[in-house]
Amino acid sequence: MPPGFVSPLDKLSFCESSECVQRVADEYLSMIFKSSNVFSVFRNNIENEKEVDERTVTNSYLFTEALLARLIESESEIDLDLIIEDLRNRLGNNHPVLVFLKQLIDE
Repeated sequence: MPPGFVSPLDKLSFCESSECVQRVADEYLSMIFKSSNVFSVFRNNIENEKEVDERTVTNSYLFTEALLARLIESESEIDLDLIIEDLRNRLGNNHPVLVFLKQLIDE
């Protein structure tokens, strides 16, 4: 893990196990429950999107599965559209998390 503060979704690039990805999903949901509409820990500059590597793509898929599983298990009151919009604002439209989330919802 690099030194300094890393936002939960940026940690996907560093996870090497599905357990790590599940912790990232839990951390993200915890932030949503605690903060409602304030997500200052995420990067806000979408124009500086970096290219994603293979690990990030794989972890993005695992994150998406874990996120949906946690929402279903907890019977959360959070609207899925709110999560999609938040992720879109934080990661940009073409981030693998959003691509996989849209695919899984459509299925």
